Amino acid sequence: MTRISRRTFSRRGVAAFSGAAAIGSFSIARAQARTLRFGTIWPATGAWADGVTEFANAVKARSNGALDVRVFPASQLGNERELEEGLQLGNLDFTFGGPGVLTNFDPKIGIFDMPFMFRDYAQSTKVMDGPIGQEVWDSMREKAGIRVLSSGAQGFRYVLTRSKAISKLDDIKGQKIRTPEAETFLRTFRLLGANPVGVPFGETYLAVKNGVVDGMEGVPDVMVNLKFFEVGKFIARTGHIMATLQMLVSEKTYQSLSPEHRKIVDEEATRAWHKQRDDAKIGNEKAEQTLAQQGCQFTNVDLPAFQAAVRPLWDEWGKKTGMEKTIEAIQKS
Repeated sequence: MTRISRRTFSRRGVAAFSGAAAIGSFSIARAQARTLRFGTIWPATGAWADGVTEFANAVKARSNGALDVRVFPASQLGNERELEEGLQLGNLDFTFGGPGVLTNFDPKIGIFDMPFMFRDYAQSTKVMDGPIGQEVWDSMREKAGIRVLSSGAQGFRYVLTRSKAISKLDDIKGQKIRTPEAETFLRTFRLLGANPVGVPFGETYLAVKNGVVDGMEGVPDVMVNLKFFEVGKFIARTGHIMATLQMLVSEKTYQSLSPEHRKIVDEEATRAWHKQRDDAKIGNEKAEQTLAQQGCQFTNVDLPAFQAAVRPLWDEWGKKTGMEKTIEAIQKS
């Protein structure tokens, strides 16, 4: 019979206890892992969708699995407005979208959807990253309970139509153009003489294909990724709005995170979003080439006439939000 000394037993007991404790700690850590939902209206592939994936993977890695961000693309959890309402209620943790629908929660953010407000990507980025952007993001957080983690210029929006080329104001008059369900867009196209129709993003392709609308508007990269070239062959380089995209988190979710986890979320959102916005201009230029290869015909518009037609919106929105001086400051930047 093998005899075990008290010292040997003690060492083995400590080792066994340590192993059990380690397993127990691992189980507790896994049990405490938190799943966070990131819903989007966008397909699973594409530049900005890739940014979401990079963000989710980085957050999980840096938090050692404590934060597991699950991504639900292609409107699985609802349309854009429903997702942002989910952030307000705390039923959803993350999403991303443009200022258009967000104006329903706080009109101030509409400054980033004013027609012909920004001359190029650099100016848009400078304003978003500066004190004007911070003022708008703070207002959104305080009024709506939605925190902007990062923002990026997506590109200038063009108008795609099914059967009519647009180059003059008269060409767009009466055309039913799909826009986001946002007053800034609806008012812009009414001032241009068009008949804007608010259609959820996920329903836009079929709306154009079936003739529910005469066309849609958006950046070239989106027109390629969602194959709008299959349903419309005329693209007017209106550049009417410099589209921007904001990565958003529910303030309820954000405040429930530890300081360490907030830091991870902040840093990885900035890292992922800045990478995509840095690539956006080149991506849209390549998309224009692809659209031309797919048989789309591009036209340039009478820009001064288009700009003059929508200028009243600057005054209207400035008075509505108290941002008249902000609009002036942007134009001087």
